[in-house]
Amino acid sequence: MTVYVETDFLLALAKDSGWLQGSAEEALAEYEVETSAFSYLELVLARERHEFDYVPLIANLLELVPVRDEEEKQVVLKAVNYYDEGMTPFDAFHAATTETRGIDVLSSEKDYDDIEVARVPLEPTDEE
Repeated sequence: MTVYVETDFLLALAKDSGWLQGSAEEALAEYEVETSAFSYLELVLARERHEFDYVPLIANLLELVPVRDEEEKQVVLKAVNYYDEGMTPFDAFHAATTETRGIDVLSSEKDYDDIEVARVPLEPTDEE
C-alpha cells in the first residue's frame, strides 16, 4: 500500500534520534511511501532549527521517500542547489519549478536573472 508522508516523517528520518524515528523506520519497511516537493521545501525551512547538512540529506531522502515523478524530483534537487547558492527557499523552489517545466517566470525577483531561469519582468518599465 502506498501512503503519503509529510515533513514530520522526513524529519524523523533526518534527525539522529527522536520520538518518531522508530515509527518512521518501521513504516519504511511496511509501506511504499511518497511525498511532494512541499515536504522537502518545509524540510529546507526547518534545517536551521535542526542544523543538518541538507544537500546530501535531501538527495539521500529522495531515494527513501520519493516524490510522485521524475519531474518533481528534479524540482527538489534543483531547488536545493539554488538554495545552497543563496536563494530564499521559496524562490529556489519557484526557480526550480519553472526551469524544470521549461517555462519563464513572471516576477520582479532579480535573483532569477543570475541563474538558468528566464524571467519576464513584472516591474514597470520606463516605457510605461
